[in-house]
Amino acid sequence: MVGHVDHGKTTLTQALSGVWTDTHSEERKRGISIKLGYADTAFYKTVDGRFYAKGKHPEDRDDSDGELLRVVSFVDAPGHETLMAVMISGASIMDGAMLLIAATEKCPQPQTREHLAALQIAGIENIVVVQNKIDIVTRERAVESYGEIKEFLSGTIAEGAPIIPVSAHHDVNLDILIQAIEDVIPTPDRSSDETGLMYVARSFDTNRPGSRPAELQGGIIGGSIVEGSFSIGDSILIAPGRRVQGDGSWEPIRTTIESVKGGGIDLESVHAGGLCGIATPMDPVSTK
Repeated sequence: MVGHVDHGKTTLTQALSGVWTDTHSEERKRGISIKLGYADTAFYKTVDGRFYAKGKHPEDRDDSDGELLRVVSFVDAPGHETLMAVMISGASIMDGAMLLIAATEKCPQPQTREHLAALQIAGIENIVVVQNKIDIVTRERAVESYGEIKEFLSGTIAEGAPIIPVSAHHDVNLDILIQAIEDVIPTPDRSSDETGLMYVARSFDTNRPGSRPAELQGGIIGGSIVEGSFSIGDSILIAPGRRVQGDGSWEPIRTTIESVKGGGIDLESVHAGGLCGIATPMDPVSTK
């Protein structure tokens, strides 16, 4: 989920998953995403071919009444100019992208252009363009915005990508958006027989200030497993690791897996595909 600041990435993530990803205190205070936000959901299809996300059956029925298509993970990448490095770290773990463009502003905005360039650099070709906020513009402006988007995408990696008009705030056209995601962003074929490889996009220190030494928890890393699998008790190597004082070189960190979570659920092991969090006994200073 990429795009310019305040174009609705976090709102759309919540509309599709039920998770508000701006959970960091500074994010809430400033009203923008600073760290990469994670959220999981599932896509379903009704017997008559309508698409919907977990918990949003069009007839208010149980999700089990529809066909489960797949479980997906979202990375809500920040759009603020000074946070581009965080967005690029997110691009490395994406199988595809939704590029959000608000109809309320002229296209392209600075981070819209920069995020599309980041997708091109990362080689992410499976892109769905989302024209958001159509509920607060006139019909004429919506059509004008669509033309601006088409012109902007011409000659880029996203030329020919579907452009889906939505209102993330009012859940308008989310069924069409999910169908486009299913058509454009397939699930990659990842082997579980390979040695485990995880791209770390975020790290956490969950300890509160003033915690007693005996109460301290180890550092947590979050990201996407792209090869193999990891289980509780596994020894892992985190690279490049910590900087060595003096010569400026880097030393990999060796640690073990104490617990694993995926989709907010405690797991014994995790496999390639989707996002997960891994708890370690590492010094939490390393994961701030």
